[in-house]
Amino acid sequence: MKVKIAELKDLIYQALETKDYAGKDADRIAEVILFGQLSNKTSHGIVRLFIADSSQLAQKPTGKPKVIVNTPVSQIIDANQNPAMLVMSMAVDAVIEKATKTGFGLTGTRNTYSTCGSLSYYLEKIAKKNLIGILMARSPLCMAAFNSAEPLFGTNPVGFTIPAEPNPFIFDMGTTAISWGSMLKAQATNQSLPENVAVDKQGRLTTDPHKVNSLLSFDNSYKGSGLAMIVEILAGVLVGAGFIDMPKRNDWGNFVLAFSPKLVGNVDEFKNKMKFMIERIKRAKMKAGETIRIPGEETIKIRDQSLKHGWVDIDDELIGKLKDFIKTNS
Repeated sequence: MKVKIAELKDLIYQALETKDYAGKDADRIAEVILFGQLSNKTSHGIVRLFIADSSQLAQKPTGKPKVIVNTPVSQIIDANQNPAMLVMSMAVDAVIEKATKTGFGLTGTRNTYSTCGSLSYYLEKIAKKNLIGILMARSPLCMAAFNSAEPLFGTNPVGFTIPAEPNPFIFDMGTTAISWGSMLKAQATNQSLPENVAVDKQGRLTTDPHKVNSLLSFDNSYKGSGLAMIVEILAGVLVGAGFIDMPKRNDWGNFVLAFSPKLVGNVDEFKNKMKFMIERIKRAKMKAGETIRIPGEETIKIRDQSLKHGWVDIDDELIGKLKDFIKTNS
């Protein structure tokens, strides 16, 4: 069904109010949820607001987010089990401030039990401040290492962003064949999964989201598994969060790095060269009937189109579940 963005935004804020999120905290969470829904990254849209025990509104904070490491170029935030979308937004704002002042910034979060949402949302914010950014997010036990039947890695997405003219270059990918949010959405709407993306407890391929024991890596090879391990290290071990099946299973971590092109040259010149490179790639010889896709462009294009139209398509059952949640918890 088509839902007006204004109505959707109101429903999101109503849902947040049921758990006493208001003001800037509510704004931070709502902006990430809306970005996911409006850009058609629906696995990071409203399904992540209230579906499952790792949703934003299922969290049970043990205190306010607390900065436990802070230097001119770095910061670590202990989330105290607050929603990851809230603390990741804080970490990105901090890395932007530090990298703008010093040319470099590194921040991280730990002690969360929920997704930080679409990395593209944060990547766009970083690049719009003329910074190059790298983001990584780990989550628990849903992907097996290559040739293993035991899940040890999370979906472990990684993202890169580069300032360019007229729009930033944004590359955001999960290391699993599909996101865990896509699996949750399939469960919530009773839809089958694509082929060759998940296995059951016996290690057999399955398309039934209710039988999933482990997701596969995006390439089902040692390369995808190796990249997931890098995320596990930087967004887990380095920032002091949980990792693989070690203790702190409810401790998801995030890693954010940003630096300015001015450290090695002129920012405007760099952005113009990026524009030239992207335009040259788009002019490359194409296969018949195909178009060349630049990472990130479609996501931002869809988001902008949704904002222009003023509405977004959402599964009837899902929007009904959101309204029921608000009614039940108000």
